[in-house]
Amino acid sequence: MSTSTGTLSWAGITHTGRVRAQNQDNFYLDPSGRFLILADGMGGHAGGEVASLLTVSAVQQHLESLDWNDLPPAEELADDCVNSAVDALSTWVDTHEHQKDLGTTLLVWVRSGSKVILMSLGDSRIYLMRDSQLFQMTLDQVIESELRKRGASRTQAARSPGAAYLSRCVLAKKICPPDVMEVEIRTGDIWLLCSDGLTREVESAEIETILSECPAAGAQVCVEKLLKKALDHGGRDNVTVIAAAFQ
Repeated sequence: MSTSTGTLSWAGITHTGRVRAQNQDNFYLDPSGRFLILADGMGGHAGGEVASLLTVSAVQQHLESLDWNDLPPAEELADDCVNSAVDALSTWVDTHEHQKDLGTTLLVWVRSGSKVILMSLGDSRIYLMRDSQLFQMTLDQVIESELRKRGASRTQAARSPGAAYLSRCVLAKKICPPDVMEVEIRTGDIWLLCSDGLTREVESAEIETILSECPAAGAQVCVEKLLKKALDHGGRDNVTVIAAAFQ
């Protein structure tokens, strides 16, 4: 799926991968390029797919209901998006008790005037390609990262029980605070939103090389190349990739 305006082109793609039976990733691209959403679900059989689908739909509906000439501040906007998702999951588990442990990561990218607002929960990532350099803009919200913030060494954190488990995500009945950031828009910026099905298979240097071709090749070609690279490297998880390029 790809779209463009006069200054922005964007595209997204998702794939089950070569190992998993279900695709528990979901994404949405606003037709006007105002916002992009990605979620990577978890929670047992079908639960992850439900969690990501409900979350993407709830955040989409919330963003579409806003006055885009007068958006709320970034922190308030992020909290409202998360609250909408939590409400959707809570309503679902009220009548699906066997899926009470479902949850999902969440990435939201919003254009607001001359800035981009980023929101993240979990270990899905947002990258920025600027001036031929790739920057990881979000931190993986996993136990290992939280321990390192509290002073643990890299080795201690990596060896701790449950180091790779998510420390924050979208859950039913519990609100986790998202990370929020605002970044000034620059011509030539290329944004990448992806699930960990990409980053576990493809090194940053390879991502950088493919994104460097985005202005000439187009966003759709870039997301297809990134997906192919992940599948060529094993495709052990669902893979979802969104690219947005300011021209």
